[in-house]
Amino acid sequence: MIGSMTLRPGLEYIADIDFGDVRLIEYSYSGGFALIPILSGEEMRIVKDNALVSRVSVSTTVTNGEFNSFVGWTDASTGSATATVSAGELVLTGTTQDRASAKQTIAVSVGDQNKEHGLRLDVRRGPLSIRLGSTTGDDDLIPQAVLDDGVHSIAFTPTTSNVYLELFNDEARNVLVFSCQIDSAGVLVIPTPWTGDDLTDDIIRYKQNKDVLYAASGTYQQREIQRRGDTSWGVQRYKVDDGPFSASDGSISLTPSVLTGNGSLTASRNYFESTMVGRLFRLFQSGQTVDEDFTADPAEGDPIRVSGVGSARRFTWTISGTWSGTVTLQVANDDGSGNPGSWTDVFDRVSNGSSTYTDSDDNVIKFFRFAVKSGNHTSGTMETRLSYEGGSQSGIVRVIGYTSATSVAIEVLSRLYSTGATFEWDYSTWSDYDGWPASVEVFGGRLYWGQDDTVHGSVPDAFKSFDDTVEGASAPISRSVNSSSQRGILWLLGLQRLIAGTDATEISIKASSFDEPLTADSWFPVDASTRGGANIRSVKADKDGIFVQSSGTGAFRMAPDQQGFDYTSSDLMAMHEEICEGSAIVDVAVQRRPDTVVWFILANGEARALTYEPSQNVIGWSRVTTDGLFKRVAAIRGAGQDSVYFAIVRNGAQRLERLASVSECIGGAENCIADGFSRFTATAGQTTFSVPHLNGKQVTVWVDGVAVRDQNNLYTVASNQVVIPAVAEGKSVVIGLPYSGRFQSTKLAYGAAGGTALFKRKRVAQLGMYLVNTMLDGLKAGRSFAELRKFTTTKDDKAIVAGTLYEEFDADLMAVSNSWDTDSRICIEALSPYPFTAAALVLDTQTNG
Repeated sequence: MIGSMTLRPGLEYIADIDFGDVRLIEYSYSGGFALIPILSGEEMRIVKDNALVSRVSVSTTVTNGEFNSFVGWTDASTGSATATVSAGELVLTGTTQDRASAKQTIAVSVGDQNKEHGLRLDVRRGPLSIRLGSTTGDDDLIPQAVLDDGVHSIAFTPTTSNVYLELFNDEARNVLVFSCQIDSAGVLVIPTPWTGDDLTDDIIRYKQNKDVLYAASGTYQQREIQRRGDTSWGVQRYKVDDGPFSASDGSISLTPSVLTGNGSLTASRNYFESTMVGRLFRLFQSGQTVDEDFTADPAEGDPIRVSGVGSARRFTWTISGTWSGTVTLQVANDDGSGNPGSWTDVFDRVSNGSSTYTDSDDNVIKFFRFAVKSGNHTSGTMETRLSYEGGSQSGIVRVIGYTSATSVAIEVLSRLYSTGATFEWDYSTWSDYDGWPASVEVFGGRLYWGQDDTVHGSVPDAFKSFDDTVEGASAPISRSVNSSSQRGILWLLGLQRLIAGTDATEISIKASSFDEPLTADSWFPVDASTRGGANIRSVKADKDGIFVQSSGTGAFRMAPDQQGFDYTSSDLMAMHEEICEGSAIVDVAVQRRPDTVVWFILANGEARALTYEPSQNVIGWSRVTTDGLFKRVAAIRGAGQDSVYFAIVRNGAQRLERLASVSECIGGAENCIADGFSRFTATAGQTTFSVPHLNGKQVTVWVDGVAVRDQNNLYTVASNQVVIPAVAEGKSVVIGLPYSGRFQSTKLAYGAAGGTALFKRKRVAQLGMYLVNTMLDGLKAGRSFAELRKFTTTKDDKAIVAGTLYEEFDADLMAVSNSWDTDSRICIEALSPYPFTAAALVLDTQTNG
């Protein structure tokens, strides 16, 4: 009704992606090209600059990168930390004070210098720190980074004959590395947990924050898809060390074997399951014991917390070992937030000893610790212990292995203070046993995960913290949305409110006012609508959300109501109920420029485009078909027009194709109105062009502003090639599949003298169109698609020369039909490769009776 009508842009062939069912991941990037992670069965590949990221062949190797032995590596650990190889893995065992480090000098041949390499690390248990430099200890090639459980391929370009690699661990637990190697030549492939069936079922939800895509599926532990450079990518587990927790019933006691590092956790009766690997346990313990070994300076130990009066303030200290230097006992008052303030010295020791110490400040909370000041460690290991029977503390462990129903292997994440049994403990709500979140969103500075009926929100601006000791408005959130769905939350969408979608309702989560942030205490979920959603991701455009209804064939809009106080839903197909023709929607994406278009992929292999500008009252549907089957879609933000990519099965294989820019489809030297097209810049006298992906197909050929082959004389690709008359050097050539655009008017009810034309015999005697950037060669019009003819062959009583591009075409009304009918309409057909845009259309409708 308002605006222009144009023949859609063509689809440019990018790459073969015949990997089974795929998922195109939208990655927003400010560079001059698109970066697209492509998921297939348990694999991820990356498209950069319209090509799959690949590694070149190099001879550089990492000695014993598969860790069959420690040969080739150097143990550069400090103090009591160690670096060893065990059972085919590098084991980096850190302590509370010391770093575990393995180093290697890697030789680079002259021929491999200045070539991009990929360092591939398979981390079985992180966090692993890594750096790579042109000199020892430097990180100019790979800046120091921390990698968690997963596979990472990090690009670097050596310029010297040697590069220096260090893998290290500063945590008081074991880090395990399965392999560290140079990538082999070929397309970069990163392993993922998601199978082909998972992609078919569309279970993955993701949200980008900076260079990380947080992914949830409900089936597997959450993942982070990390970009560390345009050709440096990794997929790792999303691991949280401090929650979220649920309280146990107190009927079972748990006993840890260690205070720090790796050990075991024993239950007083059968409790553990093998699916609890990865679960966190928070143990509340009476009394406090802190052991610290110092092998360097400066160094500071963890404190004990002392309170009470009189003898209740007495603790024991011990210093032992073989060493030389000075150990200092220090004290600090509570700073008012439960943490130590500034530290002052209590006494110094230069030899071993053990005694008790009683603080005299009754009812004052204080902290005590051992420390070694700068210059005070000469040699040896200073073994210290602080032991206090009063107070209570909590520590957190993660299960890393299953032994039996009463015993599991653990790593200590935050220090334990006792190895005694405790009935007071919490467990984390995420594991293979408890289930995993199925949806994710970033909203209001928090990372939200939807699990069953509960939404978990992180500490603000700390996306990997759910520390419930944080108080006030910054406390993490774990609250129910009170849905009536057994399937739970299928998607989360951050609009002006946080919206949770289930298969029964769409829930608007309110604070007490629109401008108030959500908190654990300000949380009021209400049903905004009861449409129910399909298990397909929702998308947003400004303040609006768009989701697929539970039938799979309906699309709805979530938008602020007229008062602007809450959200409500409306049917986007109300004026075109049969636009999907009964076929289910399987994918959706939003293109914002040059117009907002919502792309829907249907199960039957067709696509639907919804031009969506509600502020201008424009909600217009178009059918989009091609010589093949649409499978997936992704819209990537970029400079100028957004890039829209499709996975399309055509000519027996699955391809990645990009929707051409509107500016490339207005005629001229390079005109991209063809599907599966390839573009070329001709060499001098070139006659043969290779298009193997179109072999056996009939194609159009556009050469420097002229349709050498159009739909009246298509060229059949043979032996993967198209042969045309010689082309001058530097000329543009575009070769692709033909398609047409069709428009049919509704029943004509207006535009006639004497009232409505509806239910009257009528004809459209004349048709006028104002055209821009159009070649009339491919334009036809008529009362039906069976009775089309050229729109016109003349202008101003002169014949129109074939191949004439009109920036503007404005002529007298053209005769259309002499036939009378109660259902007379206008049908227009535009054929590729000719550009067509109608800016206005006027009908002369005559009635008879």
